[in-house]
Amino acid sequence: MKILVCVSKTPDTTSKIAFTDGNTKFDETGVQWIINPFDEWW
Repeated sequence: MKILVCVSKTPDTTSKIAFTDGNTKFDETGVQWIINPFDEWW
């Protein structure tokens, strides 16, 4: 049996996010990444 589990990383809700290039690109500098909270629920 083969099982595939997909989880996604999302920016922490307490991280300050910013956009560059005329608000078209996400700036990942200083962003803390966490596992999607919906993926932690079982």
